[in-house]
Amino acid sequence: MKMKRNGRHWFAFAGLLLLAAVLFSYAMFQGGFVSWFLFYSFLPLGLYALLIVIYPLRGVAVSRTVPVRRYHADEPIPVAARIDLPWPIPLATLAVIEEERKRVGAIVAWPFRRLTCTWPLRLPRGRHQLETVILEVGDPFGWVNKMASFPAPCTVIVYPRYIEWPFEAVHEWFAHGKAARPISLHRDMAVAAGTREYVPGDKMSWVHWKASARRQELMTKEFDEQRNDGWIVVLDGASSPAFEELVTLAASVSKALLDQGLPAGLLFAGKKRSFLAPRRHDEQWQSILLLLAEVNGEGKDPLVRTLAEETNWRAAAGCVILTSTLSIPLLQQLRALASKRHVVLYIVSREWSHEQQSWADGLRRNGVYVSRIDPQMLQPVQQGGGNR
Repeated sequence: MKMKRNGRHWFAFAGLLLLAAVLFSYAMFQGGFVSWFLFYSFLPLGLYALLIVIYPLRGVAVSRTVPVRRYHADEPIPVAARIDLPWPIPLATLAVIEEERKRVGAIVAWPFRRLTCTWPLRLPRGRHQLETVILEVGDPFGWVNKMASFPAPCTVIVYPRYIEWPFEAVHEWFAHGKAARPISLHRDMAVAAGTREYVPGDKMSWVHWKASARRQELMTKEFDEQRNDGWIVVLDGASSPAFEELVTLAASVSKALLDQGLPAGLLFAGKKRSFLAPRRHDEQWQSILLLLAEVNGEGKDPLVRTLAEETNWRAAAGCVILTSTLSIPLLQQLRALASKRHVVLYIVSREWSHEQQSWADGLRRNGVYVSRIDPQMLQPVQQGGGNR
């Protein structure tokens, strides 16, 4: 296994040899109990330092494992490193360092040759590639230290946090807007309105066999209620100090819709646009989390362009738009959307000017559900993290 070698321990050992020579010369010329006591007291320490210098650290085998489960932002991730030592000799300290971050553990490596060190690792949202593990051995007094890094690749996906969204808040959306109507949690599957490609989670009774035979692939019936009850969560991908809170809110709202039995989709209006069509099945929650784990806030005003250009979700019953800014072009797009469907607008911002307040009042008169959320309300006070 490859390693980065550190030759500074040879200079430290040379200094110890010089100190041993000085003590030996002092004992030879001075004589007496004290001088020889100093020399023989130092001798085992010097020999142990020599043992550290010649220890074949390059022969150590290191592997890293992370339990397979869903991890959320700032949640402790149990990382375990398995270390196989070449020699069963007493190493006073064996420090394990997670790449260049910090020392995560120190263990006594004797008399065992196979060791396991476990430590918690907290990572922000995103896909992380852990590359190396650094080992450091030394003597008890820190005279000689030997360090080497070993490749131990491991990929960890950290999903966004989410909070439990109130049941009443979801039903309150349906009381607003010109297109307001009672919530419907069931589909009328009497008449198929069209077909689409089969996705995991669709029932076999939904398969359109004639269309599948013509297309040479499985096609699923699409029903009116399936199209009309779908909700789209639109996440503003513009650069913002509150972007992480917006991602948390997007995950929370999506989970609330799915918990109510509504088809939920996700549209990321960023520099690179991403879209998940509304679905009801359990795999949709995992797909939404995976998309939210990898999005980044960059660009300027992508939300307005997305609302004006996007056509894939026009048949949705409603949309929940999440942003941190409110502008006149956005107001115009929201008014147009509110005439055809439910529109819910959440603004994550610490500040709320009089101008923005007047804009929000105007949107409410046009049937848009508007609410401002302080970013502190989305901090990890009550964090979701269980597997679903």
